Amino acid sequence: MNKQASTAMWTAGAVAAALLLGACGSDGGGSKGEIKGAGDGGKAAKSATPRESSAPSPGAEPPSEIKLAKDAKNVFEDAKTGDPKKDAVLADNQRRINAIDRVITTGKDPDLVKKYAKGKSLLAADKYILEANRDRQSWAGVTRYYDQKVEMVSDTVAQISFCIDESKAKNKVLKTGKLEPNDGGALNYIFTRLRMERNTDGVWQATSGSETAKAKKCME
Repeated sequence: MNKQASTAMWTAGAVAAALLLGACGSDGGGSKGEIKGAGDGGKAAKSATPRESSAPSPGAEPPSEIKLAKDAKNVFEDAKTGDPKKDAVLADNQRRINAIDRVITTGKDPDLVKKYAKGKSLLAADKYILEANRDRQSWAGVTRYYDQKVEMVSDTVAQISFCIDESKAKNKVLKTGKLEPNDGGALNYIFTRLRMERNTDGVWQATSGSETAKAKKCME
């Protein structure tokens, strides 16, 4: 796992649903395909013309409502830019990250991930989830997302970048609940770039991106 954390054992249904995630997104655009809870990583696909509203779709979950296990927490800094369009992009990326980590830390709602990711981004998220299941690992602690920036390419396409600090998170062995030491050092600091596209429901989805570990700009 990329991140060092949480709870419930995986159910057969959750694993089966996760296996289907990769088949739900179309591909396109360049990417290293390394997402974490990202596409985090964080990784392009063309969408039909979205409706005019740039706000999150009706009924979309506020970021805080996508809950992780009690011993895992994502903290998002610089989440408000003052521009409603940019803020909507960041909010849906936050939902994407939390959706992935909800699966990792609780084994629940894997289908929610494909609401906020598609293409290479969805495939990378799927890979991360399945690796966690294979290793019977979760994570606990705090992961910090900061220095978030948004560039609006058009009404339906945006580029975002942000730093990740995983130094306060640890891998958790599901069978025993034991937390493993986080000895990643500089590897805990990751710089991420993502392409985001707004779909016909008005939801911003990560489509492709890249991650760089040991990112000096994230350690300054």
